Amino acid sequence: MKFEFGSFVVDTEMEPWRSEGLRIAFYSAPGTRKSYTVAATIIEPTLKEGGTVVIFEPKSEWHTLKQSFGNVLVVGGPFQDVPLATNHAKVYAESVVKHGVSMVFDFTETEDEDLVRFAAEFLARLFTLENVARRPILLFFEELSEYCPFSPKGKLVPPWIYERMASRIVKIATQGRALGINMVATSQRPAQLNFTVRMMMNLSFYGKFHPKDLNEIKEVLSAYSLPESVKETAEKCVNMPHGHWLVITSEKAFYTVIDAKRITPHGADTPKIEYTAPLTGEIKTVMEQLAETIRVALEREKEQETELSKLKRQIEELTGEIRRRDDEIRELRIALRVKEAHVPEKVEKAGLDPAVVREAIFKLRNEIVGAVDRAVAHLFSEPARQSSDVVNMWLEKLPSPCAKKIFKFLADHKGVKFTKSQIALQTGYSTSSGTFNTALSLLKRNNLVKFDGNLWWFE
Repeated sequence: MKFEFGSFVVDTEMEPWRSEGLRIAFYSAPGTRKSYTVAATIIEPTLKEGGTVVIFEPKSEWHTLKQSFGNVLVVGGPFQDVPLATNHAKVYAESVVKHGVSMVFDFTETEDEDLVRFAAEFLARLFTLENVARRPILLFFEELSEYCPFSPKGKLVPPWIYERMASRIVKIATQGRALGINMVATSQRPAQLNFTVRMMMNLSFYGKFHPKDLNEIKEVLSAYSLPESVKETAEKCVNMPHGHWLVITSEKAFYTVIDAKRITPHGADTPKIEYTAPLTGEIKTVMEQLAETIRVALEREKEQETELSKLKRQIEELTGEIRRRDDEIRELRIALRVKEAHVPEKVEKAGLDPAVVREAIFKLRNEIVGAVDRAVAHLFSEPARQSSDVVNMWLEKLPSPCAKKIFKFLADHKGVKFTKSQIALQTGYSTSSGTFNTALSLLKRNNLVKFDGNLWWFE
């Protein structure tokens, strides 16, 4: 396939692209038509040839592709064809790989942590499936530095969760070529992008930047071995007209002018869709199946939440009953222990031996406790497997062996509270150890364990 960037043409059947694959990035300031250029030169030509495209967008722009391309589904956002179920990323990945459906993932209404978890799971599943399928896929990230930053510092999501997603992107950048995954990205701030990913891009376009970004762009461009023919590149980027780009490949660097026109309107300029291309029979069937799968999954989650709420109420009621019975038992114990104590009035009236009454109350209390245990077992029977998956994920991501050991010990004794000394004894550390105390602080700071000022436990 050929991609035209002004007078510069990339033929994927020719070297070096045949061997290297395509990893393309467009870097420039806001409002310089990065997305428009990517659509006109890469995304739309790929769709026109019947290719499969996956787009990650932070705001609604790419839904307009539906006007001309019937194999594009929008997932999530205000223009959705199917909802975005963040707990079921694998379902979408399988539709992309097995059926060749192109998808636009609109994360406009998605919380940061849900987005990160979804992206990590989706990319992992995509990579696994492509090991067998080897379907050519164009994977596009709008503002890649948001997904794979140079550093996750300052993000709302805990760093190791964020790094899990970023590591998937690095893996695709470094290993995706052999599987048929070609990555495309845009970014306003290339210096804030993961360095490995930035340098793995074998076709980079640098457009116009704001004068205040001059030093940052100089630093970015210093990582390349630029020829004498492109001197003072950073200064030129600051003053570069729209449509003019500095092109850097693995072999050379030069300037080009791109004035390609889009087939579909730019979503940022045209929020309304006046016409949508009809879906093909196969894609329509896949969409219906996907929508039904997601609907069932969401309904199941809702039912589980309803059942959980019901069981929690039952447990609260039974717990209250236990407290009431405990008070009765306490009264009887006091009465039985005091010399020449009068038999409680309700026992005397019934003509029963106090010991018999006490045994009956203990039996009733045990029955109530048993009912609570059964309710709790039912409450956590299904989520237990999910909890186990979460624990395993954290064990993989925690940075220190000590933190992992403490977390595993507390998770294995879920709900049981331990003192600091007990934890140290069970994990083989000293309570005065800096490593041990740092690990506890790490777990507490990220809400992985609970601490009430004296005792520690895992919920």
